[in-house]
Amino acid sequence: MHSGYFSLASHLYIATANAPLSDRFQEMLDMLMTGAAFGLPTALWLTNDCVSVLNALPANDSLLQLADFGVRCVVSDSASTGALQAEALNGDELRELRTGCQQVLVF
Repeated sequence: MHSGYFSLASHLYIATANAPLSDRFQEMLDMLMTGAAFGLPTALWLTNDCVSVLNALPANDSLLQLADFGVRCVVSDSASTGALQAEALNGDELRELRTGCQQVLVF
């Protein structure tokens, strides 16, 4: 379990299936990288459906830069991530991450 980190995370962004196809996806990435750059512990959870959509699209440079901004990118351990760099968490860990954050934003 990674409970030590989860209790420190203050912002969790959850990207759903249609998120990568919307204009708001890049806006979300910019928001979370800005917050992380100012020291806010930030995580991005890419749902399985979102990962499937991302795998079918050209690589997103912003997604590749998340770690450089200190953003923790997570996926379900059942997701097929392809080239995405993300930490696989089981269902209990994802629930703990969500409940341990001060703010959850769903896109």
